[in-house]
Amino acid sequence: MEDIELLSKVKTDDREAFDSLFLRYYPLLSDFCRFLGIGDDDGEDIVADVFLDLWIKRERLYIHTSLKSYLYGAVKNKVYALKRQNQKLQLLPEEYASDQAISDHLHPDEILVKKERLKMIERFAEELPEQGKVVFLMNWQHQLEHHEIAEILNISVNTVRTHIYRAINYFRKRLLSVK
Repeated sequence: MEDIELLSKVKTDDREAFDSLFLRYYPLLSDFCRFLGIGDDDGEDIVADVFLDLWIKRERLYIHTSLKSYLYGAVKNKVYALKRQNQKLQLLPEEYASDQAISDHLHPDEILVKKERLKMIERFAEELPEQGKVVFLMNWQHQLEHHEIAEILNISVNTVRTHIYRAINYFRKRLLSVK
């Protein structure tokens, strides 16, 4: 089946078509990441993020070129964004570098507390209304900016801010009730 047919099925929520596109392009895009100098782990994350974006935007997605060009362009943009982010991290002053070394050597009990905290946040996120949960997870897990979330979900930036504000307030109340 051609890309254009699969893409039109993806736009109608066809998961099998989405899986077919993923399986078709995953090895090619992973190789492309390696070609651009990105390691396997980061390359896998980038390709997964591109397909996640494709799924999230599927109903509003309008591709001006071919799907292949779109996917390669999206991967290239994410690779460059990752490289810019890594360059910023390397430019941090040494006093921040020493803080990073300490956080890398957490004690087992600190690691356990950190994992428990993550589980609690995930559990609280599941209790949020659907739109609030989606907005919060896009911001927290995918590190998307407010304007990016607004664009993807076709809502205003103020609505995104309101959802995040409400989620944090809800978490605060839940944390106080747990203690």
